[in-house]
Amino acid sequence: MREETSLLEKEIPVNEKAQPETRRGRRGRLIILLLIVVGVVAAVVAFSRSRQEPAPASAVNPAVSSTPPPPIEVAVAPALTRSIQRSVEVVGSLAADEEVIVAAQAAGELAQLNVDFGSYVTEGQVIATIDQRDAKLKVEQAEATLKQTIARLGMSGMKEGDKYDPQQNADVRVAKAALDWAKMDLDRSTKLVENGDIARSVYDQAMINHNSAQARYQAAIDAVNQQLALVEQQRSALALAKKSMTDTVVRSPINGAVKEKNASRGTYLPVNGKIVTLVKINPLRLRADIPEYAAGKVHTGQTMTLAVDAFQGRAFTGKVVRIGPSLNEQTRALTVEAQVANAGNLLRPGMFAKSQLILSTAAPAVMVPQRAVATVAGLSKVFVIEGGKAVERLVKTGATDGDLIEIVQGVKDGEKVALTNLDRLQPGVAVLSGK
Repeated sequence: MREETSLLEKEIPVNEKAQPETRRGRRGRLIILLLIVVGVVAAVVAFSRSRQEPAPASAVNPAVSSTPPPPIEVAVAPALTRSIQRSVEVVGSLAADEEVIVAAQAAGELAQLNVDFGSYVTEGQVIATIDQRDAKLKVEQAEATLKQTIARLGMSGMKEGDKYDPQQNADVRVAKAALDWAKMDLDRSTKLVENGDIARSVYDQAMINHNSAQARYQAAIDAVNQQLALVEQQRSALALAKKSMTDTVVRSPINGAVKEKNASRGTYLPVNGKIVTLVKINPLRLRADIPEYAAGKVHTGQTMTLAVDAFQGRAFTGKVVRIGPSLNEQTRALTVEAQVANAGNLLRPGMFAKSQLILSTAAPAVMVPQRAVATVAGLSKVFVIEGGKAVERLVKTGATDGDLIEIVQGVKDGEKVALTNLDRLQPGVAVLSGK
């Protein structure tokens, strides 16, 4: 216990020495912080006094103590009126001038197909052939039936189109002879019965024979007329058989290309069975929508220039040939169709085309160099030089022609505009015009 007490007594002086040192550190930090605060307050007060002091005379009236700034040298150019081409930009799609589905007009097996997908065809070219065996047999059958009827009538030596006299028929001639004989017998019996030379029954028999002969004659005439009608019917049947024979040869109705192949060789085709689909690609149709503001200036015969992505830098032309009767209620646009020549078959139906409809080839316009126009925040402006000073004007631009741009509103013909140092110009600044 005595040893522990002595140790505690020895430690107490050490703690008493540490406390004065801690107090001195805290006082130093407080003094430094106080000096910083005083310095900041002094700086703020000094700044406030400097702003409240009146400006020197040279700052209030710079004209008294300084010379005006020198004029800014700029190059200028006059606004000129030139004739330009007026056009409206539209977009559209190319379409085939015609699209035809070629189908079989006679039923049968597709014996031959001479084209394939993408093949070019000309009008009248044989595209396919259908098996002709059935058609040939029908033609032969119709010809035989017609010859039989003609022989029965005794028309073998006659040409088609000659008029046939029924009196030339043998049956008619026999009936006519019997009628003539019965008429003579009736005439004799009439005279004899009037004289009382023959009995009344003989006269009646002669009358009956005459009536019968007349009926047979008329029947013969009717039979011949019926046969003549049958001949015409059989001739029509023969013509239909020959047409069916002709229909087995399928020809192209247009100049174009095969868009789709619908059948292959050996396929049995019914009547109206699809064989191929053809498209006429020279010329093509360009269908485009014209904005409402330009609809009143559109008429047939106007030129349209167009460009497609497939041929960069190459221009194609067309003529407006059809104009829609009304505007689209949703887009407020007028649909027109232009005919585009495609002699080399470079363009294809379905291509997207960017086109321009030329409204006028010589329209007056005020033009200035494009570098005279500065665009800031979507607004276009120019600096017009008036009395040696720059005057800022907001302008509305239009078409471009090379390095010139049209000023629709804001600049008049003959006024001079600044071309250089536009970033240094301000409204009212003195300028020195140069070339």
